[in-house]
Amino acid sequence: MSVQIATRVFGSELLVALIRHYRANPGLQKEAAAALGVPVQAVSTNTRILVEAGVVVGDPAPRGGRPGRWIVNEDRTLELARELITYTLDNTANLDAPEIGSKETS
Repeated sequence: MSVQIATRVFGSELLVALIRHYRANPGLQKEAAAALGVPVQAVSTNTRILVEAGVVVGDPAPRGGRPGRWIVNEDRTLELARELITYTLDNTANLDAPEIGSKETS
């Protein structure tokens, strides 16, 4: 169920910080660790969660090795965010409202 995946993906400050970081600065885990001031092992563990959920993907996609860098799959991230909002608000959320961060909401 997507809501279970969504609660896991958005379930900690570090996971959300990694999504924000990889979206703004596609790159390596060690770069994310340095930028966020957390151990590489924590970034590795949490990046794996995001990869399994399809929120973070390798660019280029790994072929037997490691990807060149990690990037955010924005479509998948929005899909999970909408799923969580819909579930949380009991299907009453206005998902056609201006997107978060758009000029209309600023």
